[in-house]
Amino acid sequence: MKTKASLNEQDYLHSFMSTMTQKSDIIINYVLAVYFLLGIGLSFKYDTFEIGVGVGTLNLLAYYSAKFFLKNSKFYQYVLSVILAVFMAQYIYQMHGLFEMHFTVFIASTILIIYQNWKLQIPLTLLVVLHHAGLAYLQNFVYNDANGLQVYFSQVNFDLETLIIHTVLAAVVFFMNGYWAYYFKEHSHNHISKISDEYELENMKLASAKYSSLSATKEYNDFIHRTTLDLKLPVNSVLKLIDVSKGHTDNDKLLTYLDMMRESAKKIDDLVNDIHVKSTNTRN
Repeated sequence: MKTKASLNEQDYLHSFMSTMTQKSDIIINYVLAVYFLLGIGLSFKYDTFEIGVGVGTLNLLAYYSAKFFLKNSKFYQYVLSVILAVFMAQYIYQMHGLFEMHFTVFIASTILIIYQNWKLQIPLTLLVVLHHAGLAYLQNFVYNDANGLQVYFSQVNFDLETLIIHTVLAAVVFFMNGYWAYYFKEHSHNHISKISDEYELENMKLASAKYSSLSATKEYNDFIHRTTLDLKLPVNSVLKLIDVSKGHTDNDKLLTYLDMMRESAKKIDDLVNDIHVKSTNTRN
């Protein structure tokens, strides 16, 4: 395994993670829409429209403001982790402490895996612990009069033992989801690293093949160049011999043959010269 990613591998990793983040952001847009609409739907049960609309709108404003003003930062993802915990608290209040609403935080924790960042589980965990501990204390020790002001946290008895078990189980779920986020990120990096290694190996093979091809081409050009040099001298000698022979005869028929021979030899000479020039340019 390589200790340091190459420049091309780093670029590919950055491109891959950027693409994954963009796709995750699109999914989160739908998730937040569902969360907001769920808050509106729950409002009909106990007439909590102010909470459903107000808190839900503030959550969306917090997320999209962080995403808009800090475009080159991952801070908005941590804001998302926080507001998902706030949505859980909102649902619990809207349903007057219905215990099943506590499970929505596990859905939120699982959703955060798509960013492949285990640290996003930390804000969610902290808020859940603070929310549960604080609200359990208020419900059991401060606002425990059935006829007085109520803190809607849990419809079941939520004593210290229940709080500890609940918190430990939630922490286990958050830890596992954080582990899976870390695992998927490492798996992605290792897979990309393997692809990069194979790509570099293919490049080396192509470079080697190209070098071999260039070497073979150079040898071929050198052979052609030497051959044209070897041909130029005898062809020139034949042309001179024909010219001399024409000056020593008056036989018309023989002169005709000599002209035909000279024309053919001249064509050969021109062809050799062309090949010689091209081979010289290629070698240079």
